[in-house]
Amino acid sequence: MGSYKVGMFFTRKFKSNEAQPPPDVKEAFAKFTGTTTTKTTTTSQVMTAEQLLQFLIQNQGESDAKIADAEQIINQIMQTRHHIAKFTRHNLTLDDFHHYLFSEDLNSSIKSQVHQDMSAPLSHYYIYTGHNSYLTGNQLSSDSSDVPIIKALKKGVRVIELDIWPSSSKTDINVLHGRTLTTPIRLIKCLRSIKEYAFMASPYPVVITLEDHLTPDLQAKVAEMVIETFGDMLYQPDSKVIKEFLSPEELKYRVLLSTKPPKEYLQAKASKDTGKASPKEEAWGTEVRSLRDELEENDPSDSDGSDSNLDDEDSDEGDNQSRQSGAVEYKSLIGIHAKKHKGELEESLKVDVEKVGRLSLNEHALEKAASSHGSDLVRFTQRNLLRIYPKGIRVTSSNYNPLIGWMHGAQMVAFNMQGHGKSLWLMQGMFRSNGGCGYVKKPDFLIKEITDNQVFNPMEKLAVKKTLKVRVYMGDGWRLDFSPTHFDSYSPPDFYVRVGIAGAPGDCIMQKTKTLEDNWTPVWDEEFLFPLTVPELALLRVEVHEYDTNGKDDFGGQTCLPIAELKHGIRTVPLYDHKGEKYKSVKLLMQFQIFKLRVAEAPLEIKTTYERYSENGIMTVDHLQRFLVEFQGEDEKKSKEAAQDIIDNFKHLNIFHRKGLNLQAFFKYLFGDLNPPLSPTLGVHHDMNAPLSQYFIYTGHNSYLTGNQLTSDCSDIPIIKSLQRGVRGIELDMWPDSTNNNVDILHGRTLTTPVELIRCLRSIKDHAFSASQYPVVVTLEDHLTSDLQAKVAKMVTQTFRDMLFSPGSECLEEFPSPDSLKNHIIISTKPPKVYNETNGLMVKENSSQKKKKSTEEEGWGGEVDEVKNDFGAHDQDGEDEEYHPQSDLEYKHLIAIHSGKPKGGITEALRVEVNKVRRLSMSEQELEKAIINHGNDIVRFTQRNLLRVYPKSTRFDSSNYNPLIGWMYGAQMVAFNMQGYGRSLWLMHGMFRANGGCGYVKKPNFLMNVDHVFDPRGYLPVKTILKVRVYMGDGWHLDFHRTHFDTCSPPDFYTRIGIAGLPDDSVMETTMTIEDNWTPVWDEEFEFPLTVPELALLRIEVHEYDISGKDDFGGQTCLPVSELRTGIRAVPLFNRKGEQYPSVRLLMRFEFVSQ
Repeated sequence: MGSYKVGMFFTRKFKSNEAQPPPDVKEAFAKFTGTTTTKTTTTSQVMTAEQLLQFLIQNQGESDAKIADAEQIINQIMQTRHHIAKFTRHNLTLDDFHHYLFSEDLNSSIKSQVHQDMSAPLSHYYIYTGHNSYLTGNQLSSDSSDVPIIKALKKGVRVIELDIWPSSSKTDINVLHGRTLTTPIRLIKCLRSIKEYAFMASPYPVVITLEDHLTPDLQAKVAEMVIETFGDMLYQPDSKVIKEFLSPEELKYRVLLSTKPPKEYLQAKASKDTGKASPKEEAWGTEVRSLRDELEENDPSDSDGSDSNLDDEDSDEGDNQSRQSGAVEYKSLIGIHAKKHKGELEESLKVDVEKVGRLSLNEHALEKAASSHGSDLVRFTQRNLLRIYPKGIRVTSSNYNPLIGWMHGAQMVAFNMQGHGKSLWLMQGMFRSNGGCGYVKKPDFLIKEITDNQVFNPMEKLAVKKTLKVRVYMGDGWRLDFSPTHFDSYSPPDFYVRVGIAGAPGDCIMQKTKTLEDNWTPVWDEEFLFPLTVPELALLRVEVHEYDTNGKDDFGGQTCLPIAELKHGIRTVPLYDHKGEKYKSVKLLMQFQIFKLRVAEAPLEIKTTYERYSENGIMTVDHLQRFLVEFQGEDEKKSKEAAQDIIDNFKHLNIFHRKGLNLQAFFKYLFGDLNPPLSPTLGVHHDMNAPLSQYFIYTGHNSYLTGNQLTSDCSDIPIIKSLQRGVRGIELDMWPDSTNNNVDILHGRTLTTPVELIRCLRSIKDHAFSASQYPVVVTLEDHLTSDLQAKVAKMVTQTFRDMLFSPGSECLEEFPSPDSLKNHIIISTKPPKVYNETNGLMVKENSSQKKKKSTEEEGWGGEVDEVKNDFGAHDQDGEDEEYHPQSDLEYKHLIAIHSGKPKGGITEALRVEVNKVRRLSMSEQELEKAIINHGNDIVRFTQRNLLRVYPKSTRFDSSNYNPLIGWMYGAQMVAFNMQGYGRSLWLMHGMFRANGGCGYVKKPNFLMNVDHVFDPRGYLPVKTILKVRVYMGDGWHLDFHRTHFDTCSPPDFYTRIGIAGLPDDSVMETTMTIEDNWTPVWDEEFEFPLTVPELALLRIEVHEYDISGKDDFGGQTCLPVSELRTGIRAVPLFNRKGEQYPSVRLLMRFEFVSQ
């Protein structure tokens, strides 16, 4: 019996959905008609003409709308939807209202009329410009024809380029792309077509750029053709030299010729003999060598400004025979002269006040010129015309990004109009502006100087001016314009939308909606936010694609819209095909809202203060001096010079008045770098002649680690970074290397990778005093044999030489002062014993678990052990009797700061000796327990000796602890993991911003009082009240990406502000949250009573509220209260790692009220 295969076929059925109004449309209808709505239904109601008028004014931003406009809309809806010519009811149902919103004719997205000032010179406009306008296809083998010229003119193109060459008989003129396989067309046919179609789309002038490769006889024939064809339409200048271009308004319905003095024909003929040729006239074969166009070539025979960088019409090699014999009639027809180029590009870009002209660059040359002569380009285009054309390798008639030309003021950005692609879509989008007339007014900042001798620079980091909010509701029409199987043979399409910005570098972005499956009428209803630095040049890009599982998505339509022309509100957006032809039915329903970014404005109190200290709107040097003394509390002796310096710093700005500061300049000073909260001129101002024990010292822990305490690399880089920040205490853990012949630095008994000791020492030597000239203390955690200790002694001595501080005796009776130890390195360690002890410990541990491991020197493996109450079990400095007798004398002589090694517990460890000083170490956990019963002993000990506090062993992630617990008991060396980050480290950074950031901060006198020992836990009266006003913040829009905080709206900032200090002083307060604002203004005041202001730190944090509950970080700083300058100050903020943001800052006021 035979076998059979059975096949089955299943048909999927899909319901065709009609376009239904999205929720926002229903809500708008309900709002303006008073209709009650639910999520699924809307009660039957109609919209009258009066209600529609209110919708047009309030929702659509059409403030000049009249009742007649609303009635006309209703009239047209009735006729198109209901075919009612005459009717009695003047109202719309919800479906009628939706139909109106989704109608391009009634509710277009951009303005449709010419509305810009058309009376300025031509140089003030972008002009819709074609390149090789006669070509039907590619640049090498396509036909030349008048058809693409006609198409271009019908689309509004205003500049037509014709390459004119002698015919094969040398008696007529053809238009073709020379020395290619393109077929020619007679010039006369092109001219007649231009005449017939020039003003079909726009009444404004058409410019014909002639690329001339003719003999004088043929030039005379061209002149005759042109005059005969155009007659009165032809513009002929009154003089040979044009001082300023006429306006588009003055040139309405006129045709202008633009070309260079005729000479190329003979040069091209000569090139056959010499083998050389000019660039563009050799057609694309030679022009492909686009590197010849680079402005940075060093060949002296082809410098930056040589002919190869410019269009052939800009070359000028002197009067030659062809030029002298050129037809006078031909020359007189030139309405726009090509600028004659000699020498370097900088020379060609010089502005001649006596005449104007046109210069051409290819796209590649423009890119080079923009990087080196950007300002010159902008200045040149303020009076002259700059034409940009595609580079030679674009043989497929592709195009380039037009924005680099427009951003530098280039008026004639020439495109291959017969091509297609995203670049051409941008060109078409730009010239939908101004009624599609082919002329778009350039922004004022490209026409005028911004400030004295300064022009617009698009490459600078620019502030956000406006924010565009775009909502993509839905799409429709594909089922009418495409076949049912165009996108998918078996199911409806799966559409998504890409929407974004093309414009200045900081504005460019593309985003996308979700993909909606199996739907011819997709409803996305998604919102996007686009902050814009240069909205005047920004284009909204919209593309629809159909998702395909093979990875090659299908095209569903596109458009590009000038943002400056967008209408506010809910609008219909028609889509176009690849070539820019509009679909009959395909369209999107979208909403546009443009918000102007709030510019930082002086708060009311600052305006009032300015009025108090100024006269007739000007603050002179004397006024400013009085403000600095009376309001800011600055030194009267230095205030006159300071006031003059401030005013001198603003003289170069356009906001400066020659007699002093206006309000804007005064506010800019207050909110600028010249007005920080800590004095920039005070520098090191503490007494630096006291013993080291009288200072808090900026101290690192495991300074060699790049990350966590268990697996990160050991390196000299974190040591270098610490020293550059001002850290004065560096810790190195020394262990024998794998051969026991050398010394490595690593975190013992972990997976950290080692770094050689010698490398660390050399880095310390090189960077020790890059941030501060005060001494660096190197604490050595020693796990070495005597031989290796001797090797260390040799390394240290040879590396540091005279920089090394050597004590005169084995033990110091009193520590030297920071001033006496300037530019010196101090070694601190304990007597060597650990290596042998540790070896013994390892053996004992293998056989018995009775012996406990040491703490920090044993690495994190042992340090995880729970802290014991017996202090001796934790302090490795307490076992004098185990001093190794064979330790090398040279090594011992290096030790300037000895680790204390008393016998017994904590009481013995804290004993103060009158004839010697030493260093004691405790973990944070040990300190917390010690202060319970021995707080006074710790304070007494730190009056002469050094106390080092280090992180507890469980901080594997290199986190830190509250440093105040050490500082309030006098601990000088509160050691921190500097490679981490977090609030504790921010406090450390804040403390050591004091005293000029030198790494040494003088302890308060009450911690040094022998007669009365300070007790942080006792009752302390309030000494002063710190009043802090938080006015406002600014700079986030410059330092953060537009979507960093929120994808769809500006951030919602609030500030946390408070005190870190003694327990009674510590508090945190919070401002209100300011929604949707990059420049929040809080203007809130807080009061902080302080019992010990000398140890208080002002904590400031900015956060961005998030409904998820996990707020975003917006910056922080910590400032020593004792060093705060009173008055209004600009407070820069830092990131999580303590690095200062370039722009983010707060404007605050500080005031102390004595008790």
